[in-house]
Amino acid sequence: MKTIVGPASTRLGEKICSLAGLEKICFSFKQFPDGELYVRLLDDVTGVDALIIQSLSPPQDRNLMLLLQLISAFKTNGGGKALVLIPYMAYARQDKRFLPGEPVSAHLVARLIEAAGADRVALVEVHSDTAARGFRNSVLIEVTRSFAEHYLKNGFEKAYVVAPDKNATPRARRLAEIIGGEVGWVEKTRDKETGFVSSSEGELNPAGRKTILIDDIISTGGTIIEAIKLLKNKGASQISVACVHGIFVGNAYERIMNAGASSILSSDTVETPYSNISVAGDVVRALREKSWL
Repeated sequence: MKTIVGPASTRLGEKICSLAGLEKICFSFKQFPDGELYVRLLDDVTGVDALIIQSLSPPQDRNLMLLLQLISAFKTNGGGKALVLIPYMAYARQDKRFLPGEPVSAHLVARLIEAAGADRVALVEVHSDTAARGFRNSVLIEVTRSFAEHYLKNGFEKAYVVAPDKNATPRARRLAEIIGGEVGWVEKTRDKETGFVSSSEGELNPAGRKTILIDDIISTGGTIIEAIKLLKNKGASQISVACVHGIFVGNAYERIMNAGASSILSSDTVETPYSNISVAGDVVRALREKSWL
């Protein structure tokens, strides 16, 4: 087993290679003046199995095309099994038809990746099981332990853990079980036409307690900011925000901090200046359990 570390996952990929003892397959890539991308493998891959790591973080379409070319280059040049790790899967939120006339974009992305030659795909904290069903052979990786270890080391043992909408409660519950805390949730509604988010009290009891507000994706931060307001009104003593995939569009990070967050924990599934925790340990552990490594 060797690995191909895509340009969107260099930091996470390096840590995975170090922990798993994987040798990297070298490649080059460039962009032509008209915007088209070019990829070329520099090592012989004949008969080699490879773990191909590439996040579909912004710019999503460019990183998707790079992943497709890396998979295709590997398979069409004699490579063996192509095991693909996608730390962040773009388009996963479009996992069903919310309005007439829409595509199920998550399943389209899955078909493209399999058509390129992926034999198996691992997804880190994908937005929903429905999105993952677009793949014929996928593995879902949870990274709660990485977050729990951080919070236990930083004084958040038995903290109150809150999901910013009811559907995200299982993630909050997994974290709460490890750190010995309780779970609450916010009721969120989203306008399907405009995307406007409104939040109301669901089940909350954070008064006087350190609180962790955890979600899978933070993009504009609107959902999180509304939840912070509710938690402050209910008397939370300290609010730490956590997300697996931190996109932070525009000034989202600053807006969340200004809303009252004491800290923001964001993983390296999406590599930004705000990525301050690595999930490499959880990923390697999960892949070993699945006999990928």
